[in-house]
Amino acid sequence: MKKFVVILILICLCSACGFKDIDRRFFVVAIGIDKSEKKDAKYRLTLKLAVPGNNIDMGTAKFELITQDGNSITDCVRILKSKVDKELDFGHAKIVIFGQSLLKETIRETTDWLNRRRDIQLVSWLAAGSPSAEAVLGTEIAHERLPGNALLLSFGKTGVESGYIISEYLFDFYRKKKELGLDPIIPIIQASDKHYTINTSLVFDKERSKLALNMHETRLFNIMKGNLNKVEIATPYNDSKFFISVDNLRSKFRVYAPANQRPYAKIDIRMRGVIEETFTHLDANQLAAYEKAVEKTQSEAMSKLLEKLQKENLDPMGFGLNYRAHHFGKVEEEWHTWQALYPELEFHVNIQMKLEGIGVIK
Repeated sequence: MKKFVVILILICLCSACGFKDIDRRFFVVAIGIDKSEKKDAKYRLTLKLAVPGNNIDMGTAKFELITQDGNSITDCVRILKSKVDKELDFGHAKIVIFGQSLLKETIRETTDWLNRRRDIQLVSWLAAGSPSAEAVLGTEIAHERLPGNALLLSFGKTGVESGYIISEYLFDFYRKKKELGLDPIIPIIQASDKHYTINTSLVFDKERSKLALNMHETRLFNIMKGNLNKVEIATPYNDSKFFISVDNLRSKFRVYAPANQRPYAKIDIRMRGVIEETFTHLDANQLAAYEKAVEKTQSEAMSKLLEKLQKENLDPMGFGLNYRAHHFGKVEEEWHTWQALYPELEFHVNIQMKLEGIGVIK
């Protein structure tokens, strides 16, 4: 009986050793990692700490930024702990931002640290910061209710739904860095005067960023990947143009490698929407002609983008993974075969556009 009591007391004491009250913690809501400008350091770590307030009205979100340069993320965190009076809690960090200068080099070490930490959520959003991760985290948003909440609403589709925003989880990015036949792609957050702009993206190989996509290419990628339901499309027509609001979108693709023929990828996209704006006169009886114009211009633009990615030997669509899923054998043989096929791959983009009208104006 005495032994049981002693063991019970020891268990209670040990369980209390690692516990910190909530008022003795600093909650890290966002993490920024830049390339250090100091010669004797590799990284510059920025942590965005939430400062509790009495209310959550617009513009009352208070935060504190702390930064540290070091040769490893672990060293930066340990030194940062000497600059605050509370324990750093990473359990609420839902956004990780890399500086673009750092992404030009290998980020194997930084992503390894993020994935090994048991207190960092693997469902955190990943993004690139321009001009730096520190500048993005330091941007004060006038309407923000909670620190870092503006970015979470942008990526989680619980707030804005934009055809220009690509969302990438930390676990998914880490998986794509190791997956044969699928390359990572993350959004770029541009910080300016008290607001963010998120409409471009970066495509990676297995080590570093290789290609930046502009806003139109990012939108086209989202359509082909089927990452969204709502998007706006501009279509040239008779020396003018009109704009379509798409509210339903479906996309799928398959890679074919027939014997004695050139391999090809077939991308089928179905869209439905209405004409939202026009710079010319439109006739409600000519919907079929307008649909053909949309299908032709968008398929040409998508094929051009896919050829651009192919030229850089990048595959964020996952054509290689699709090929491997339908051709069984040893992993090394499948991968070598695909690497030989991809430069010769043709792209057949088939778009079916269904216009429901030209708007409410008759």
